[in-house]
Amino acid sequence: MYLITLLILYFLAVFLLAWRNFRLAIGFLIIALPTYLIRFNVGPLPSTALEVTFGAVFLVWLIKYSRIDWPVIKETILKHKFLFICLGLFFISSLVGCFVSDMVLKSLGQWRAYFLEPIILFFVLLGRRSQIKTSDMIWFLGLSTLSVSLLALVQKFTGSLYDPSLWSENLNGRVTSFFTTPNAIGLYLEAVVILLAAFLFLNKAVIKTGQPVQKLKYFSLATFLILALLAIFFSFSQGAWVALAVGAVLFVYLVGYKKTALGVLLLGIILVLAIPAMRPAVLFQDKAGQNRLVLWGDSWKFLSASPKNFVLGAGVRQFFRKVEKSTYNPQEMERLIYPHNLFLNFWVETGLVGMLSFAGILGYAFYLGYKIRKNNLIWGAGLMAALVVFLIHGLVDVTYFKNDLAMLFWIIISIVIPTTKEESLAVSRVKPEVPLPSTRDSE
Repeated sequence: MYLITLLILYFLAVFLLAWRNFRLAIGFLIIALPTYLIRFNVGPLPSTALEVTFGAVFLVWLIKYSRIDWPVIKETILKHKFLFICLGLFFISSLVGCFVSDMVLKSLGQWRAYFLEPIILFFVLLGRRSQIKTSDMIWFLGLSTLSVSLLALVQKFTGSLYDPSLWSENLNGRVTSFFTTPNAIGLYLEAVVILLAAFLFLNKAVIKTGQPVQKLKYFSLATFLILALLAIFFSFSQGAWVALAVGAVLFVYLVGYKKTALGVLLLGIILVLAIPAMRPAVLFQDKAGQNRLVLWGDSWKFLSASPKNFVLGAGVRQFFRKVEKSTYNPQEMERLIYPHNLFLNFWVETGLVGMLSFAGILGYAFYLGYKIRKNNLIWGAGLMAALVVFLIHGLVDVTYFKNDLAMLFWIIISIVIPTTKEESLAVSRVKPEVPLPSTRDSE
């Protein structure tokens, strides 16, 4: 009874915030993404604090803004037909995956959190772009990294607040922050780090010409960026390190420092292969790498076993039951509930169409980033690099199949899609003093 009362009061508080200031409510929702870890049951239905927050925000949008925003959403759909065709196929395939599952109700519960709610949020953000600017979204994302990063650093330097339910063994100094695995820190922070860096680079003129308040905001974002980088480093997530390094090199290349980027890339490859401690991880010779090879092999065996499996997959939330369980040995392997490859993950859970449609969404978003780059070199490069970070880490881990990661993905996609020409260029209120040329050291 006390739980129900508390949930009602919390729902009403978020509802009132959204009704009075929808922009701040969206900000609160983004900052609160890690609260999916606060889980409870409302009667027979499992839920999370994040879902309660989302429900209140969505209800306000449905009542107050949906009719107003529909023309904007409709115009965006017509302008980006390929994207929304892919999105429609992706959505249908994910729903079909629930009924391919042997646990339909539980699969539907996961589908709600990983597909339905994030996609709804995506449409809400598209409709509200006139109220919630790109600069606002960057600030909200920056603030969302703060608590995660600070807790990780407290763990590192005090040795306290560790409660990794999936990592009961010795973590050897690896931090987990709010999450159950150290890798989750990198998964949550890495793409946002790239966007923060691009935003700061774009607005570097603030350091010299900005007002005191603007300078304070700028250095606050820079602090968020540094803290996030430290948290990723102390997570010792090699997948995050590699993905972030590739994203950073790509960003440098795209803004015009081509020779520098290629030199750094070559040096990085040499160092990785030369360092004995790194070589086994890169070549999949350590325990984590061997686990992944087994998972990928088991996934392909399942998918190729029959035409049904190849087309429909195993169903949402079925990997561990149908694919890995037959070969899982707790003495030799970690308990991993996904194949730890983004495309295999979607293929197994949402079928072939789901995997291909997701690839289409990601590819089209990258194309839009490329188009934005023509008008706004730095910001377009940042968007493209952030998507590449998501992709690179997704080759060896799960960059989507978590409540916060799914919402974060669609938040980033909403930023990539300009609803108007003005919004695509109005990344911030402060313009760079001198536009950067398309190339630097190529001249």
